[in-house]
Amino acid sequence: MIYFDIETGPLNAQEMKGRMPEFQARANLKDETKIKADIEEKRNKFFDNAALDPFTGRVCAIGLLKHEGDKPDLIHYKGDPNFEHAILVKFWNLYLKTDEIFCGFNIHNFDLPFLVKRSYAYNMTLPSNVFHSGNVRRWNARFIDLMDYWRLGVYTDRISLKRFAIHCGLKPKESKGHLFHKLISGNEDEVKEAEEYLLYDCELVRDIYERVGL
Repeated sequence: MIYFDIETGPLNAQEMKGRMPEFQARANLKDETKIKADIEEKRNKFFDNAALDPFTGRVCAIGLLKHEGDKPDLIHYKGDPNFEHAILVKFWNLYLKTDEIFCGFNIHNFDLPFLVKRSYAYNMTLPSNVFHSGNVRRWNARFIDLMDYWRLGVYTDRISLKRFAIHCGLKPKESKGHLFHKLISGNEDEVKEAEEYLLYDCELVRDIYERVGL
């Protein structure tokens, strides 16, 4: 079993130029100051959410944890966006070289689609068995999503990793995901903080699976 988690960040300003929508103020606003403020608010919201969309975001790190006591494999290059391609290649090569199960949290809805769509951006050839029988609507059974263990077939019943951890009596993760891309490209102490955050995400995935996995 390989427990994994990805961290993402926004594209750089140059890449974002052709991907940014034209922001329009609400039609009922007439005051110029309020119009500018409304547009600025929408612009800020766009950038705040950019890291969560593979069209405006990138993979900046992947954490991989195999077994109890193993040293984690944290794939990143201190936040350098030029190495996203290398991060993706290393992940897919690992997937190809092993028959192990990959387990994560909400990976069917976020991590895997993000990895695949960012791979499209580099014209990468994906492993043929990423999808079930070539059906892009179904992931290979080697990918286990802990969200399914909470939903139990009820799609609208969802939970965060933090709340799932609390429910299982585990120490919840810290809410630093939105800062990860800044920490991983920062000074030595910040990089260490980012690595510890990513490692704990992987440990949480492992610990929750050990409680609820079949």
